[in-house]
Amino acid sequence: MSEDKKDIYFRVFRFNPEVDDKSYYDEYKITVEKGITILRAINYIKDHIDPKLSYRFYCQAGICGSCAVKVNGVSKLACTTQVWDELERCKEPNVITIDPLSNLNVMRDMVVDYNPVVEKLKKYKSWVTPDISKENLGKAECVISEKDFQVINQATDCILCAACFSECTIMEVSPEFISPLVLLKSFRMNKDERDTQQVARLNILNADHGMWDCTHCYKCVEVCVKNIPIMDAISGVRNDAIQRNMKNTEGYRHGVAFEQDILSKGRLNEGMLPVKTKGLLRSISLIPMGIKMMMKGRMPGLFAHKIPGIKNVRRMYKKVSELKKK
Repeated sequence: MSEDKKDIYFRVFRFNPEVDDKSYYDEYKITVEKGITILRAINYIKDHIDPKLSYRFYCQAGICGSCAVKVNGVSKLACTTQVWDELERCKEPNVITIDPLSNLNVMRDMVVDYNPVVEKLKKYKSWVTPDISKENLGKAECVISEKDFQVINQATDCILCAACFSECTIMEVSPEFISPLVLLKSFRMNKDERDTQQVARLNILNADHGMWDCTHCYKCVEVCVKNIPIMDAISGVRNDAIQRNMKNTEGYRHGVAFEQDILSKGRLNEGMLPVKTKGLLRSISLIPMGIKMMMKGRMPGLFAHKIPGIKNVRRMYKKVSELKKK
């Protein structure tokens, strides 16, 4: 066989709740040419081997986002992912695994229930509400200036594929979390000069399971199929809330405590961080967990000593602060 053709095994997740008690994998061996995408390979399997295989796709051009699946354990668009590129990431030689997106319930095979995403988009007002009466809607253009559009330009590239939703580590343990996808949409709407819902939206974002629950793992940035700087957007909505003096939240207090510790000692005082974030009374319930962490060496204690290079840390902080003001 030529270098431009290979026999590849596709190990595909299968689950039909109507007949299956639990999920399993089917394995298909097909000959593929160099240049073929994951979606084309799956289409071949469905057309020629197993017509019962279920998955979503539509545009086949990286625009609609409907074909997002996990390829070798990472959420991607099947229509833009090259089979040849994935061969280097296979755990077993020439065996590519295909799974449904994580953090969403499986309806059948690779088809997941997208309703939780839609409900979050509704909850956080993920649309522009212009200052135009219903009677005048559609009678004139509602435009945005070129300058203001550049602020949201990258955010508008989001195609709602849910790859970031699938990889979010907070979503794994807290399904109520807003998700990086909706945070990105919130930033996009809040920065749109035509919108009138900034304060109402920020109030919801500022509540439990909102923007302050993000742990900065950067998984959303790593997997974004459009290379959107999602973490910048999350920081953007947080800054908006702070500038509007919406500071009475655990998330804000946690950030302030973090900053103060670094400036004061050059390291976190993990023993006192919950108290500074939640307050003394609400932190009492965490004492047993704190003791266990200390016994296992996971927490240094209630007092942190200054690091030797604290002056350099403060100097770097000052430079970063000055850069942010420019």
